[in-house]
Amino acid sequence: MRQLSPKAIRFIIDAITHYQAYHEERLRGERLTEEETADLANDHHYLEAIKTDLQQYHEELISKGSSPTKAG
Repeated sequence: MRQLSPKAIRFIIDAITHYQAYHEERLRGERLTEEETADLANDHHYLEAIKTDLQQYHEELISKGSSPTKAG
């Protein structure tokens, strides 16, 4: 698997952040079933874990000054 560039990782982190905001809006504004609410909450936590991992990886790349195989 090709490694992502710091720029690509930053783009993915931003996309996850926007998707989380969408989930939060749905949780606040829509009439959802208990199951839908649980699914959205679980997805939100999963996205947060992915985002945290990507942020740590991004910081590692930046601190090393490395540029992995170009992917974006």
